[in-house]
Amino acid sequence: MNVLLVEDDLALARVMGLELQHAGFAVTAVHDARSALNGLVSDEGVRPDVVLLDVILPDLSGIEVFRRIRDRLDIPVIMVTARGQVPDIVSALDMGADDYVVKPVNYEELGARIRAAVRRRTRRIGQGRVIDCGDLALYRDQHRLECSGVSMDLTPLEYRLLEHLLLHRDWVQSRESLLDDVWGAEYFGNTNMVEVTVSRLRRRLQERGSAVQIETVRGSGYVIRPPRP
Repeated sequence: MNVLLVEDDLALARVMGLELQHAGFAVTAVHDARSALNGLVSDEGVRPDVVLLDVILPDLSGIEVFRRIRDRLDIPVIMVTARGQVPDIVSALDMGADDYVVKPVNYEELGARIRAAVRRRTRRIGQGRVIDCGDLALYRDQHRLECSGVSMDLTPLEYRLLEHLLLHRDWVQSRESLLDDVWGAEYFGNTNMVEVTVSRLRRRLQERGSAVQIETVRGSGYVIRPPRP
């Protein structure tokens, strides 16, 4: 699970990063708002599964950073604060922040809160009977896909792959995780299956003129991101 840590205290950021890595998280640390926002809107690299966002930053308030993240991305954000910033935390929660933690941080609790925030996000998307993404609409009850309102035929495997990518949109899915979650018991050691099926599904979407793209993140895996306006 990939964590973006936005913390201007370099020593604290280093400790938090080491503790989270020890708990099994992959951590990228930045120390100002500009770096955080630039990294999140870039199409390069692996988009984090969750953001840990300090309330007080040198170039912009954490509350404003949170607002800008929410305007662009559906990604869990956990606010990190000292005890004195209760009004800021109330404001962030009212705006839709997923959680908050208070410094000094209990890292076991922080890990649990991160996992819970990611589970809630996945469950929120997964509970919908219809998953919309750009010009695609996946009707889960009917196992049916529409592109711009017109039905599209998929094989069962292509459907499961697309459903998984849409449920985890904005999150890069490794080849190994796709083999486990999409292929499961059907996986017999042919590691080329993911590339072949992704390529076939991508071609089907392109032939229908869909603006939704399955992106390849070199060295990491595949991701679907909603088309930008």
